[in-house]
Amino acid sequence: MDDSGAPVWPATLAALSGSVLVGFMPLLARHLYAEGIGAPSMLLWRYTLALLPLGIAGLATGIDFRAAWRRGAWQIAAVGATLGAAQTLCFWESIKTLDTSIAELLFYTYPALTLALERVVLRRPIRPLAVLCIGLILAGAGLITIPGLRAGTIDPRGLAWALPSPITYAVYLTATSSLLRRHKPLVGAASLYLGLTATFGVFALAGGLDVPTTPTAWWLLLAIALGPGALTVTLFSYSVPRLGPSSYAIIANAEMLTVIAIGITVLGEKVTAPRAVGGTLIVTAIVLRAASLRRKSVPRPPPLRAAATPP
Repeated sequence: MDDSGAPVWPATLAALSGSVLVGFMPLLARHLYAEGIGAPSMLLWRYTLALLPLGIAGLATGIDFRAAWRRGAWQIAAVGATLGAAQTLCFWESIKTLDTSIAELLFYTYPALTLALERVVLRRPIRPLAVLCIGLILAGAGLITIPGLRAGTIDPRGLAWALPSPITYAVYLTATSSLLRRHKPLVGAASLYLGLTATFGVFALAGGLDVPTTPTAWWLLLAIALGPGALTVTLFSYSVPRLGPSSYAIIANAEMLTVIAIGITVLGEKVTAPRAVGGTLIVTAIVLRAASLRRKSVPRPPPLRAAATPP
């Protein structure tokens, strides 16, 4: 590795860790739905509560959020308020009535869409290994969802919510990969969640806010805000600009594997041959992509300020 590049393995590990944490969200969300907390309110509580530890961490590390805002962090917040809010709401509304595995299948078509956008928008070449990995992921996701498809559990309302989600998320990844390179991860994380809080705050004003009435609901919201919330968005803001949209999209499929593992170990779902083969294909794709990234380096994010030129 030369001096102009940074090692990729920390970003790979960050992407894997954050994706595993997000994999717990469907289980936690279903418990909150049972507690009477709807998706928009759940998401607003998640983002609002997460802003507190993000702000404390930023101030403790000497980050000047006002200066970062003037340098363009508001653009990250704008993406969070629009594309981020749209894809998030679509997915979490879909799993209210749609089988989680089917929602995951539809959502995880986004790596293919992200690869196409990276080629068209960012003008980056499409590498054969990336195509192979995405093909393995799509095949694996299809095998995993066969039981749900055969059982006829596709609800039209859930399907209507699920279909736009991968498209908006692919555009969201492509946009944030460039914007996040200009700022520290905590700045990017706080800006994204500030934008998301603003949008879901408007939803709360329009449709009302579900307030938890039991200690269980508050504990669930706190767990979501800290783990799949503040920590995950920080790992996301660190890894996406260093890996690029399509590489992150491949590695982030660890989320689907986490959902499957929880379904088997916690919800008592059966381990079928198609699911086993599908999970193996997804693991293979992640390992292949991570191994290829391990041998590479990526350009370091540009400095926040230009260094003074000596006379």
